[in-house]
Amino acid sequence: MTRPRVLLADDHVFLLAAMAKLLTPECDVIGQVSDGRALVTAAELLKPDVIVIDISMPILNGFEAGRQIKDRLPGVKLVFLTLYDDRDLMAEAFRAGASAYVVKGRAGSELRLAIREVWQGRTFVTRPLSIERH
Repeated sequence: MTRPRVLLADDHVFLLAAMAKLLTPECDVIGQVSDGRALVTAAELLKPDVIVIDISMPILNGFEAGRQIKDRLPGVKLVFLTLYDDRDLMAEAFRAGASAYVVKGRAGSELRLAIREVWQGRTFVTRPLSIERH
């Protein structure tokens, strides 16, 4: 099976580098951008299979960037990444075209799983942080 071509979008450079390192064993990270407008441009140019997209980005937020990308590249899989374990934001992400919703606090353990799931045509939602087992 081929590896997914992944584009990363987050306004924190450190997080972009960490995600790239985490994903490289299973994915081809083809680009990294730090604002929504750059994401739309990069997506059109690079035509990734999967985009990991932060909701809170400058210039154009992740929801609006995601909508624009899905209009132009309907087959791309959007994995929304956020600080917020919030049902309303999750619903908005799926309305914007999400295939997955991952809370950043769980990204280390769940981001690769989320990408595997969406790459295989399924959806993924992070397990709520509020029901962690001890």
